[in-house]
Amino acid sequence: MDLVASLRLALAESFAFYFKAHSFHWNVRGPLFQQFHDLFGGLYEDVHGAVDDLAERIRTLDALAPASLEEIMSGATILFSPVPPAMEMVMQLIAANDILIAAFTAANDVAIADGQDGIANFLQERLDVHAKWGWKLKATLADDTAV
Repeated sequence: MDLVASLRLALAESFAFYFKAHSFHWNVRGPLFQQFHDLFGGLYEDVHGAVDDLAERIRTLDALAPASLEEIMSGATILFSPVPPAMEMVMQLIAANDILIAAFTAANDVAIADGQDGIANFLQERLDVHAKWGWKLKATLADDTAV
């Protein structure tokens, strides 16, 4: 896969992840509403900012960024479902975050091979951010008696 295609896939997964987190932010309910509402809010706001940066990286390669929802979502594998209970939302976001990390890793590998250091640096920063999001999401499911 070439760099533009790998960035387009990372953009598709990012957009799907963004919308999933945003919809969960809107629809979460239950005794931990405020905590999950805030967590999901921070998550979707962060990823929304990265969507613009990803599209601009595509433009730096003289390719056009997607111009429709169908085009931006082309290739995304993050799935949508009816609104689940709050803890299932967290589990779905963990799985989606793992998909996004895989897309960023693949794009990073291509950027490095192509000598695109600036793009690789951006992708590596996103990998660090998503590693932290993964930790935060997984920590919400952890048994608090574990050390």
